[in-house]
Amino acid sequence: MSGFFSSLFENIRALPRNLVRGLRPGVDTQNEVASKRLRRNFIYHVHPLRVTERALNPWVTLGLGVITATCFFVLVISGVLLMIYYIPTTKSAYASMEDIQYAVTLGPFMRALHRWAAHGMLITVLLHLVRVAAMGAYHKRELNWVIGLCLAGLVMGLAFTGYLLPWDQRSYWAVSVATAMLDNVPLIGPTVKILALGGQQIAQATLLRFYMLHVALLPAGLVILLAIHIWRVRKDGGLACSKDLPESQATIPAWPHLVLREAILIIAALVALFLVAMFLDAPLGIPVDLHTPSNPEKAPWYFLWAQEIVSYSAVVGAFVFPLVLSGWLLLLPFLDRQTTSVGRWFGGHSCKMAVAIASLAAVVGLVVFEWLYLKSGGGGQATASALWLTDLLNPATGMIGLALLVATLSGMSTGSTKAACLSGIAVMLIAIVGFTLMGLCRGPDWVFYWPWEEWPFVN
Repeated sequence: MSGFFSSLFENIRALPRNLVRGLRPGVDTQNEVASKRLRRNFIYHVHPLRVTERALNPWVTLGLGVITATCFFVLVISGVLLMIYYIPTTKSAYASMEDIQYAVTLGPFMRALHRWAAHGMLITVLLHLVRVAAMGAYHKRELNWVIGLCLAGLVMGLAFTGYLLPWDQRSYWAVSVATAMLDNVPLIGPTVKILALGGQQIAQATLLRFYMLHVALLPAGLVILLAIHIWRVRKDGGLACSKDLPESQATIPAWPHLVLREAILIIAALVALFLVAMFLDAPLGIPVDLHTPSNPEKAPWYFLWAQEIVSYSAVVGAFVFPLVLSGWLLLLPFLDRQTTSVGRWFGGHSCKMAVAIASLAAVVGLVVFEWLYLKSGGGGQATASALWLTDLLNPATGMIGLALLVATLSGMSTGSTKAACLSGIAVMLIAIVGFTLMGLCRGPDWVFYWPWEEWPFVN
Protein backbone atom coordinates (compact mmCIF):
# COMPACT_ATOMS: atom_id res chain seq x y z
CA MET A 1 0.00 0.00 0.00
CA SER A 2 2.87 2.33 0.75
CA GLY A 3 4.18 1.68 -2.75
CA PHE A 4 0.82 2.74 -4.21
CA PHE A 5 0.77 6.05 -2.32
CA SER A 6 4.39 6.80 -3.09
CA SER A 7 3.76 6.21 -6.82
CA LEU A 8 0.60 8.31 -6.71
CA PHE A 9 2.35 11.21 -4.95
CA GLU A 10 5.28 10.99 -7.36
CA ASN A 11 2.89 11.14 -10.36
CA ILE A 12 1.10 14.14 -8.87
CA ARG A 13 4.39 15.91 -8.25
CA ALA A 14 5.47 15.26 -11.85
CA LEU A 15 2.05 16.15 -13.27
CA PRO A 16 3.05 19.50 -14.87
CA ARG A 17 6.04 17.93 -16.61
CA ASN A 18 4.04 14.92 -17.74
CA LEU A 19 1.23 17.12 -19.06
CA VAL A 20 3.70 18.94 -21.28
CA ARG A 21 5.25 15.71 -22.53
CA GLY A 22 1.92 13.95 -23.04
CA LEU A 23 0.09 16.76 -24.79
CA ARG A 24 3.14 17.78 -26.82
CA PRO A 25 4.77 14.53 -27.94
CA GLY A 26 8.47 14.68 -28.64
CA VAL A 27 9.16 17.90 -26.72
CA ASP A 28 12.71 18.20 -25.49
CA THR A 29 13.04 21.62 -23.91
CA GLN A 30 16.77 21.27 -23.46
CA ASN A 31 17.96 19.88 -26.78
CA GLU A 32 15.13 20.86 -29.15
CA VAL A 33 16.03 22.67 -32.39
CA ALA A 34 13.81 24.89 -34.51
CA SER A 35 13.44 22.34 -37.32
CA LYS A 36 12.06 19.74 -34.91
CA ARG A 37 9.62 22.22 -33.39
CA LEU A 38 8.34 23.28 -36.82
CA ARG A 39 7.68 19.70 -37.86
CA ARG A 40 5.97 18.71 -34.63
CA ASN A 41 3.47 21.57 -34.34
CA PHE A 42 0.69 21.87 -36.94
CA ILE A 43 0.74 25.67 -37.04
CA TYR A 44 4.46 25.68 -37.66
CA HIS A 45 4.30 22.71 -40.01
CA VAL A 46 2.38 24.65 -42.68
CA HIS A 47 5.31 27.09 -42.89
CA PRO A 48 8.69 26.44 -44.44
CA LEU A 49 11.60 26.21 -42.04
CA ARG A 50 13.06 29.48 -43.32
CA VAL A 51 11.51 32.35 -45.29
CA THR A 52 12.97 35.26 -47.20
CA GLU A 53 13.13 38.66 -45.57
CA ARG A 54 10.93 39.89 -48.39
CA ALA A 55 8.08 37.66 -47.14
CA LEU A 56 7.91 39.82 -43.99
CA ASN A 57 7.29 43.01 -45.97
CA PRO A 58 3.56 43.82 -45.50
CA TRP A 59 3.44 45.64 -48.86
CA VAL A 60 4.33 42.47 -50.73
CA THR A 61 1.38 40.24 -49.83
CA LEU A 62 -0.78 42.80 -47.96
CA GLY A 63 -1.67 39.90 -45.65
CA LEU A 64 -4.61 39.02 -47.90
CA GLY A 65 -4.23 35.25 -47.59
CA VAL A 66 -4.16 35.35 -43.79
CA ILE A 67 -7.11 37.76 -43.63
CA THR A 68 -9.11 35.53 -45.96
CA ALA A 69 -8.46 32.46 -43.81
CA THR A 70 -9.44 34.45 -40.70
CA CYS A 71 -12.72 35.53 -42.28
CA PHE A 72 -13.46 31.92 -43.21
CA PHE A 73 -12.81 30.79 -39.62
CA VAL A 74 -15.21 33.48 -38.34
CA LEU A 75 -17.81 32.42 -40.90
CA VAL A 76 -17.63 28.80 -39.79
CA ILE A 77 -18.04 29.61 -36.09
CA SER A 78 -20.78 32.20 -36.55
CA GLY A 79 -22.54 30.05 -39.15
CA VAL A 80 -22.71 27.05 -36.83
CA LEU A 81 -24.24 29.24 -34.11
CA LEU A 82 -26.82 30.65 -36.54
CA MET A 83 -27.74 27.13 -37.67
CA ILE A 84 -29.03 26.40 -34.17
CA TYR A 85 -31.95 28.80 -34.70
CA TYR A 86 -32.40 28.88 -38.48
CA ILE A 87 -35.18 26.77 -40.04
CA PRO A 88 -34.70 26.19 -43.82
CA THR A 89 -38.36 26.19 -44.89
CA THR A 90 -40.24 28.85 -46.81
CA LYS A 91 -42.81 29.08 -43.99
CA SER A 92 -40.33 29.44 -41.15
CA ALA A 93 -37.12 30.88 -42.61
CA TYR A 94 -38.08 34.54 -42.27
CA ALA A 95 -39.62 34.00 -38.83
CA SER A 96 -36.45 32.30 -37.62
CA MET A 97 -34.41 35.24 -38.93
CA GLU A 98 -36.66 37.60 -36.94
CA ASP A 99 -36.10 35.48 -33.84
CA ILE A 100 -32.33 35.70 -34.33
CA GLN A 101 -32.53 39.44 -34.95
CA TYR A 102 -34.90 40.40 -32.14
CA ALA A 103 -35.17 37.60 -29.58
CA VAL A 104 -31.91 35.64 -29.40
CA THR A 105 -29.18 36.98 -27.13
CA LEU A 106 -26.35 38.38 -29.29
CA GLY A 107 -28.35 37.33 -32.36
CA PRO A 108 -28.01 40.69 -34.18
CA PHE A 109 -24.28 40.75 -33.47
CA MET A 110 -23.81 37.21 -34.77
CA ARG A 111 -25.80 37.94 -37.94
CA ALA A 112 -23.78 41.08 -38.57
CA LEU A 113 -20.50 39.29 -37.87
CA HIS A 114 -21.41 36.54 -40.33
CA ARG A 115 -22.49 38.99 -43.01
CA TRP A 116 -19.51 41.33 -42.84
CA ALA A 117 -17.04 38.45 -42.59
CA ALA A 118 -18.59 37.05 -45.78
CA HIS A 119 -18.22 40.37 -47.57
CA GLY A 120 -14.68 40.74 -46.24
CA MET A 121 -13.72 37.26 -47.39
CA LEU A 122 -15.11 37.84 -50.86
CA ILE A 123 -13.22 41.13 -51.22
CA THR A 124 -9.91 39.78 -49.91
CA VAL A 125 -10.11 36.68 -52.12
CA LEU A 126 -10.56 38.83 -55.22
CA LEU A 127 -7.79 41.22 -54.13
CA HIS A 128 -5.51 38.26 -53.42
CA LEU A 129 -6.17 36.98 -56.94
CA VAL A 130 -5.31 40.39 -58.40
CA ARG A 131 -2.17 40.59 -56.26
CA VAL A 132 -0.88 37.21 -57.45
CA ALA A 133 -1.56 38.15 -61.08
CA ALA A 134 0.05 41.59 -60.73
CA MET A 135 3.22 40.09 -59.28
CA GLY A 136 3.42 37.25 -61.78
CA ALA A 137 3.44 34.83 -58.83
CA TYR A 138 1.77 32.17 -60.96
CA HIS A 139 5.07 31.23 -62.68
CA LYS A 140 5.92 27.56 -62.14
CA ARG A 141 2.80 27.39 -59.95
CA GLU A 142 0.21 26.76 -62.64
CA LEU A 143 -1.65 24.11 -60.64
CA ASN A 144 -1.94 26.31 -57.57
CA TRP A 145 -3.14 29.22 -59.74
CA VAL A 146 -5.97 27.05 -61.05
CA ILE A 147 -6.77 25.90 -57.51
CA GLY A 148 -6.89 29.56 -56.46
CA LEU A 149 -9.38 30.33 -59.22
CA CYS A 150 -11.53 27.42 -58.04
CA LEU A 151 -11.36 28.77 -54.48
CA ALA A 152 -12.53 32.18 -55.70
CA GLY A 153 -15.45 30.49 -57.46
CA LEU A 154 -16.39 28.58 -54.30
CA VAL A 155 -16.30 31.78 -52.23
CA MET A 156 -18.65 33.48 -54.69
CA GLY A 157 -20.89 30.40 -54.55
CA LEU A 158 -20.97 30.57 -50.76
CA ALA A 159 -21.89 34.26 -50.84
CA PHE A 160 -24.61 33.68 -53.43
CA THR A 161 -26.23 30.68 -51.72
CA GLY A 162 -26.19 32.47 -48.37
CA TYR A 163 -27.86 35.52 -49.89
CA LEU A 164 -31.18 33.69 -50.26
CA LEU A 165 -31.37 32.26 -46.73
CA PRO A 166 -32.96 35.31 -44.99
CA TRP A 167 -35.92 34.79 -47.34
CA ASP A 168 -36.85 38.48 -47.39
CA GLN A 169 -37.99 40.57 -50.33
CA ARG A 170 -34.52 41.76 -51.25
CA SER A 171 -32.83 38.35 -51.21
CA TYR A 172 -35.65 36.54 -53.02
CA TRP A 173 -35.78 38.88 -56.01
CA ALA A 174 -32.01 39.34 -56.14
CA VAL A 175 -31.51 35.59 -56.48
CA SER A 176 -34.38 35.46 -58.98
CA VAL A 177 -32.61 38.01 -61.17
CA ALA A 178 -29.22 36.31 -60.87
CA THR A 179 -30.54 32.84 -61.75
CA ALA A 180 -32.63 34.23 -64.62
CA MET A 181 -29.36 35.20 -66.32
CA LEU A 182 -28.62 31.49 -66.73
CA ASP A 183 -31.39 31.31 -69.34
CA ASN A 184 -29.06 33.16 -71.70
CA VAL A 185 -26.14 30.75 -71.32
CA PRO A 186 -26.09 28.48 -74.38
CA LEU A 187 -26.59 24.71 -73.99
CA ILE A 188 -26.06 24.27 -70.24
CA GLY A 189 -27.69 27.41 -68.84
CA PRO A 190 -31.32 26.25 -68.51
CA THR A 191 -30.23 22.85 -67.16
CA VAL A 192 -27.99 24.43 -64.52
CA LYS A 193 -30.84 26.74 -63.52
CA ILE A 194 -33.24 23.83 -63.01
CA LEU A 195 -30.65 21.92 -60.99
CA ALA A 196 -29.96 24.97 -58.81
CA LEU A 197 -33.60 25.94 -58.23
CA GLY A 198 -35.11 22.47 -58.21
CA GLY A 199 -37.55 23.69 -60.86
CA GLN A 200 -38.34 26.81 -62.84
CA GLN A 201 -39.19 29.02 -59.85
CA ILE A 202 -37.66 29.75 -56.47
CA ALA A 203 -39.53 27.63 -53.92
CA GLN A 204 -38.97 25.23 -51.03
CA ALA A 205 -36.70 22.99 -53.12
CA THR A 206 -34.55 26.02 -53.94
CA LEU A 207 -34.19 27.10 -50.33
CA LEU A 208 -33.25 23.59 -49.23
CA ARG A 209 -30.68 23.20 -52.02
CA PHE A 210 -29.11 26.58 -51.31
CA TYR A 211 -29.00 25.75 -47.60
CA MET A 212 -27.33 22.39 -48.24
CA LEU A 213 -24.78 23.98 -50.58
CA HIS A 214 -24.12 26.83 -48.16
CA VAL A 215 -23.60 24.83 -44.97
CA ALA A 216 -22.19 21.54 -46.29
CA LEU A 217 -21.01 20.98 -49.86
CA LEU A 218 -19.36 24.31 -50.66
CA PRO A 219 -17.59 24.66 -47.27
CA ALA A 220 -16.31 21.08 -47.55
CA GLY A 221 -14.95 21.75 -51.02
CA LEU A 222 -13.39 24.99 -49.86
CA VAL A 223 -11.64 23.34 -46.90
CA ILE A 224 -10.20 20.60 -49.14
CA LEU A 225 -8.95 23.01 -51.81
CA LEU A 226 -7.66 25.47 -49.20
CA ALA A 227 -5.59 22.71 -47.58
CA ILE A 228 -4.15 21.74 -50.97
CA HIS A 229 -3.56 25.40 -51.83
CA ILE A 230 -1.57 26.07 -48.65
CA TRP A 231 0.34 22.79 -49.05
CA ARG A 232 1.27 23.70 -52.63
CA VAL A 233 2.55 27.12 -51.51
CA ARG A 234 4.84 25.32 -49.07
CA LYS A 235 5.98 22.75 -51.64
CA ASP A 236 6.55 25.41 -54.29
CA GLY A 237 9.02 27.23 -52.05
CA GLY A 238 6.92 29.80 -50.26
CA LEU A 239 6.40 33.31 -51.59
CA ALA A 240 7.12 33.52 -55.32
CA CYS A 241 10.17 35.65 -56.08
CA SER A 242 12.66 35.64 -58.95
CA LYS A 243 16.34 35.21 -58.15
CA ASP A 244 17.24 38.59 -59.68
CA LEU A 245 15.81 40.34 -56.61
CA PRO A 246 18.45 40.81 -53.86
CA GLU A 247 15.90 40.37 -51.07
CA SER A 248 15.08 36.88 -52.39
CA GLN A 249 18.42 35.53 -51.19
CA ALA A 250 18.58 36.33 -47.47
CA THR A 251 16.49 34.02 -45.31
CA ILE A 252 15.44 33.98 -41.67
CA PRO A 253 13.63 31.38 -39.49
CA ALA A 254 9.86 31.30 -39.96
CA TRP A 255 9.55 31.10 -36.18
CA PRO A 256 9.17 33.54 -34.60
CA HIS A 257 9.41 36.21 -37.31
CA LEU A 258 6.68 35.14 -39.75
CA VAL A 259 4.41 33.24 -37.33
CA LEU A 260 4.14 36.12 -34.85
CA ARG A 261 3.41 38.62 -37.63
CA GLU A 262 0.62 36.39 -38.89
CA ALA A 263 -0.76 36.10 -35.36
CA ILE A 264 -0.83 39.89 -35.01
CA LEU A 265 -2.59 40.18 -38.39
CA ILE A 266 -5.20 37.60 -37.35
CA ILE A 267 -5.91 39.47 -34.12
CA ALA A 268 -6.21 42.77 -36.00
CA ALA A 269 -8.64 41.22 -38.52
CA LEU A 270 -10.76 39.77 -35.71
CA VAL A 271 -10.88 43.10 -33.89
CA ALA A 272 -11.89 44.90 -37.10
CA LEU A 273 -14.67 42.39 -37.82
CA PHE A 274 -15.98 42.59 -34.26
CA LEU A 275 -16.02 46.40 -34.33
CA VAL A 276 -17.84 46.50 -37.66
CA ALA A 277 -20.40 43.94 -36.44
CA MET A 278 -21.00 45.94 -33.26
CA PHE A 279 -21.84 49.18 -35.09
CA LEU A 280 -23.29 48.00 -38.43
CA ASP A 281 -26.30 45.69 -38.31
CA ALA A 282 -27.01 43.15 -41.03
CA PRO A 283 -30.14 44.38 -42.83
CA LEU A 284 -33.32 42.31 -42.78
CA GLY A 285 -35.95 43.38 -45.31
CA ILE A 286 -39.68 42.88 -45.39
CA PRO A 287 -41.17 39.39 -45.92
CA VAL A 288 -41.24 37.99 -49.43
CA ASP A 289 -44.09 39.17 -51.65
CA LEU A 290 -44.23 36.70 -54.53
CA HIS A 291 -46.69 38.83 -56.46
CA THR A 292 -44.92 42.20 -56.20
CA PRO A 293 -41.34 42.18 -57.49
CA SER A 294 -38.90 44.75 -56.23
CA ASN A 295 -38.36 47.68 -58.58
CA PRO A 296 -35.56 47.76 -59.42
CA GLU A 297 -34.70 44.10 -59.06
CA LYS A 298 -30.96 43.88 -58.50
CA ALA A 299 -28.58 40.96 -58.19
CA PRO A 300 -26.10 40.87 -55.28
CA TRP A 301 -23.36 43.49 -55.65
CA TYR A 302 -20.75 40.94 -56.75
CA PHE A 303 -22.99 39.95 -59.71
CA LEU A 304 -24.30 43.44 -60.42
CA TRP A 305 -21.76 43.98 -63.21
CA ALA A 306 -23.16 40.94 -65.03
CA GLN A 307 -26.73 42.21 -64.63
CA GLU A 308 -25.70 45.57 -66.05
CA ILE A 309 -24.14 43.88 -69.08
CA VAL A 310 -27.26 41.73 -69.50
CA SER A 311 -29.24 44.94 -69.82
CA TYR A 312 -27.08 45.71 -72.87
CA SER A 313 -27.09 42.19 -74.29
CA ALA A 314 -28.31 39.00 -72.62
CA VAL A 315 -25.85 36.79 -74.46
CA VAL A 316 -22.84 39.02 -73.84
CA GLY A 317 -23.63 39.55 -70.16
CA ALA A 318 -24.48 35.97 -69.23
CA PHE A 319 -22.00 34.16 -71.47
CA VAL A 320 -19.49 36.05 -73.64
CA PHE A 321 -17.99 38.51 -71.12
CA PRO A 322 -17.69 35.97 -68.25
CA LEU A 323 -16.24 33.40 -70.66
CA VAL A 324 -13.58 35.81 -71.98
CA LEU A 325 -12.61 36.93 -68.47
CA SER A 326 -12.47 33.44 -66.92
CA GLY A 327 -10.63 32.02 -69.95
CA TRP A 328 -8.09 34.84 -69.83
CA LEU A 329 -7.43 34.26 -66.14
CA LEU A 330 -7.25 30.48 -66.54
CA LEU A 331 -4.72 30.67 -69.36
CA LEU A 332 -2.68 33.51 -67.82
CA PRO A 333 0.26 31.35 -66.55
CA PHE A 334 0.37 29.56 -69.90
CA LEU A 335 0.25 32.70 -72.06
CA ASP A 336 2.89 34.49 -69.99
CA ARG A 337 6.01 32.34 -69.54
CA GLN A 338 8.47 35.12 -68.68
CA THR A 339 10.24 34.43 -65.41
CA THR A 340 11.98 37.78 -64.94
CA SER A 341 10.77 40.23 -62.27
CA VAL A 342 8.52 37.62 -60.65
CA GLY A 343 7.40 39.03 -57.32
CA ARG A 344 7.50 42.68 -58.37
CA TRP A 345 4.32 44.66 -58.73
CA PHE A 346 3.53 44.67 -62.47
CA GLY A 347 7.03 43.51 -63.40
CA GLY A 348 9.61 45.91 -64.79
CA HIS A 349 9.32 49.58 -65.70
CA SER A 350 8.01 48.98 -69.22
CA CYS A 351 5.32 46.63 -67.91
CA LYS A 352 4.24 49.15 -65.27
CA MET A 353 3.93 51.85 -67.92
CA ALA A 354 1.93 49.57 -70.18
CA VAL A 355 -0.51 48.66 -67.40
CA ALA A 356 -0.86 52.32 -66.37
CA ILE A 357 -1.61 53.42 -69.93
CA ALA A 358 -4.01 50.50 -70.37
CA SER A 359 -5.86 51.46 -67.18
CA LEU A 360 -6.18 55.07 -68.33
CA ALA A 361 -7.43 53.91 -71.72
CA ALA A 362 -9.94 51.63 -70.00
CA VAL A 363 -11.40 54.48 -67.91
CA VAL A 364 -11.67 56.77 -70.94
CA GLY A 365 -13.06 54.02 -73.12
CA LEU A 366 -15.67 53.00 -70.54
CA VAL A 367 -16.87 56.60 -70.13
CA VAL A 368 -17.11 57.05 -73.91
CA PHE A 369 -18.91 53.75 -74.49
CA GLU A 370 -21.43 54.40 -71.71
CA TRP A 371 -22.04 57.97 -72.90
CA LEU A 372 -22.70 56.82 -76.45
CA TYR A 373 -24.94 54.02 -75.20
CA LEU A 374 -27.03 56.29 -72.96
CA LYS A 375 -27.19 58.99 -75.63
CA SER A 376 -28.57 56.48 -78.13
CA GLY A 377 -31.41 55.61 -75.75
CA GLY A 378 -29.78 52.69 -74.00
CA GLY A 379 -30.73 50.20 -76.66
CA GLY A 380 -34.38 50.54 -75.76
CA GLN A 381 -35.41 51.36 -79.32
CA ALA A 382 -33.88 48.23 -80.84
CA THR A 383 -36.33 46.07 -82.78
CA ALA A 384 -36.29 42.30 -82.81
CA SER A 385 -34.54 42.32 -86.19
CA ALA A 386 -31.80 44.59 -84.83
CA LEU A 387 -31.02 42.62 -81.66
CA TRP A 388 -27.86 41.32 -83.28
CA LEU A 389 -26.68 44.91 -83.55
CA THR A 390 -27.12 45.55 -79.81
CA ASP A 391 -25.30 42.27 -79.11
CA LEU A 392 -22.42 43.49 -81.25
CA LEU A 393 -22.32 47.18 -80.32
CA ASN A 394 -22.61 47.91 -76.61
CA PRO A 395 -20.27 48.99 -73.78
CA ALA A 396 -19.43 45.40 -72.82
CA THR A 397 -18.32 44.28 -76.27
CA GLY A 398 -16.53 47.61 -76.63
CA MET A 399 -14.50 46.89 -73.48
CA ILE A 400 -13.72 43.35 -74.65
CA GLY A 401 -12.44 44.73 -77.95
CA LEU A 402 -10.48 47.42 -76.12
CA ALA A 403 -8.88 44.79 -73.85
CA LEU A 404 -7.74 42.74 -76.83
CA LEU A 405 -6.45 45.85 -78.63
CA VAL A 406 -4.60 47.15 -75.58
CA ALA A 407 -3.06 43.73 -74.89
CA THR A 408 -1.81 43.49 -78.47
CA LEU A 409 -0.35 47.00 -78.52
CA SER A 410 1.27 46.54 -75.09
CA GLY A 411 2.89 43.30 -76.19
CA MET A 412 4.14 44.80 -79.44
CA SER A 413 5.57 47.93 -77.80
CA THR A 414 7.29 46.16 -74.89
CA GLY A 415 7.98 42.74 -76.38
CA SER A 416 6.61 41.30 -73.13
CA THR A 417 3.85 38.73 -72.78
CA LYS A 418 3.50 39.79 -69.15
CA ALA A 419 2.74 43.38 -70.16
CA ALA A 420 0.23 42.18 -72.75
CA CYS A 421 -1.63 39.86 -70.39
CA LEU A 422 -1.71 42.23 -67.43
CA SER A 423 -2.78 45.19 -69.58
CA GLY A 424 -5.72 43.25 -70.98
CA ILE A 425 -6.77 42.00 -67.55
CA ALA A 426 -6.55 45.55 -66.17
CA VAL A 427 -9.02 46.72 -68.81
CA MET A 428 -11.42 43.87 -67.99
CA LEU A 429 -11.25 44.54 -64.24
CA ILE A 430 -11.84 48.26 -64.68
CA ALA A 431 -14.81 47.38 -66.87
CA ILE A 432 -16.24 45.21 -64.08
CA VAL A 433 -15.85 48.01 -61.55
CA GLY A 434 -17.44 50.49 -63.96
CA PHE A 435 -20.39 48.24 -64.79
CA THR A 436 -20.94 47.63 -61.06
CA LEU A 437 -21.09 51.39 -60.45
CA MET A 438 -23.51 51.75 -63.34
CA GLY A 439 -25.70 49.04 -61.83
CA LEU A 440 -25.73 50.83 -58.49
CA CYS A 441 -27.04 53.94 -60.26
CA ARG A 442 -29.97 52.10 -61.84
CA GLY A 443 -33.40 53.02 -60.51
CA PRO A 444 -36.94 51.81 -61.20
CA ASP A 445 -37.39 50.08 -64.55
CA TRP A 446 -33.58 49.99 -64.79
CA VAL A 447 -33.37 53.66 -65.69
CA PHE A 448 -30.03 55.36 -65.02
CA TYR A 449 -30.03 58.04 -62.31
CA TRP A 450 -27.06 59.99 -61.01
CA PRO A 451 -26.42 59.42 -57.28
CA TRP A 452 -27.70 62.91 -56.45
CA GLU A 453 -30.93 62.47 -58.43
CA GLU A 454 -34.09 61.35 -56.65
CA TRP A 455 -35.96 58.29 -57.89
CA PRO A 456 -39.60 58.74 -58.90
CA PHE A 457 -42.25 57.16 -56.71
CA VAL A 458 -43.25 53.71 -57.95
CA ASN A 459 -46.41 51.92 -56.81
